[in-house]
Amino acid sequence: MGNLNLDIVTYVSKPLEPDESLIADSLEIRPGGAATNYAVAVSWYGHRAVLISSVSNHALSMSALEAVSEKGVITTFAKIVEDGPGMVIIMVYPDGNRSMIRYLGANQSLTPRDVPLDLLKEAHVLHVASVNPSLACEVASVAEKYVPLVSYDPGGFVSTARSRVLKTLKHVDVLFLNKHEALVLTEGSLSKLENLNVELIALKLGSKGAVAINHGKAWYSHAEPVEKPADTTGSGDAFNALFNAIYIETGSVEKALKYAVAAGALKASCRSSFICGDKRVFRKQLMKTTVRPLSGSISDIVNE
Repeated sequence: MGNLNLDIVTYVSKPLEPDESLIADSLEIRPGGAATNYAVAVSWYGHRAVLISSVSNHALSMSALEAVSEKGVITTFAKIVEDGPGMVIIMVYPDGNRSMIRYLGANQSLTPRDVPLDLLKEAHVLHVASVNPSLACEVASVAEKYVPLVSYDPGGFVSTARSRVLKTLKHVDVLFLNKHEALVLTEGSLSKLENLNVELIALKLGSKGAVAINHGKAWYSHAEPVEKPADTTGSGDAFNALFNAIYIETGSVEKALKYAVAAGALKASCRSSFICGDKRVFRKQLMKTTVRPLSGSISDIVNE
């Protein structure tokens, strides 16, 4: 559940300085959005994925929705509204990292009524991605009664609506955060992550890998990329998708973390917001991905 965006992506030589202009090496307009990227990755792995979103009736948005459907995602539950498209302007740098500016547009029209109860009763996982925390909280409070695994990636709302994000966590089984979001939620002390009272927390650290925390135990995973990073857009969403898929299949946090980190690394090699590559390349990436029990503190890994 979450956004379908039009990603306007520019590949540039460096970040912009104030009053500076750059000539982009290339430009792409393509489908994106955290929930959309997640759903495509779930389908790519082989699970059934349904996208619940509010989508503009603009021709470009309709084309984007069709492209998502062609990736195997069920899009029949998307609500079509008369509003401007959700859009993200992305600048990608030579190392594959990026900066983003978001415009919510039609995404703001998503409501709890757009999530069918019958669909929740059939689901094995509900993943809520980068939506208003009030919406996330209301939907998750219903979903927890029916769905075996409810996961949540609050995204930028951690910074703008921290208290409402924290309120949502009591309805969540798995919480996905990046370093910045974790520091905001814990008021600068990562050792307090375990105090958030979420069964399972996955902390994404970009090229440094990721940490998973579950009932006082922690694991660390790191990937040596098999292909050069090109665009990290959507890498965190691919991570979330494979983590949930493997966790719901096996119940193993360790295995879920390894697959998630490998998926994030593989996605970073794609000049796309979606994961790409075949399963042969993914198996190679898995072989270059390690996981071990975490010795020492989370801060030690973050600050390396």
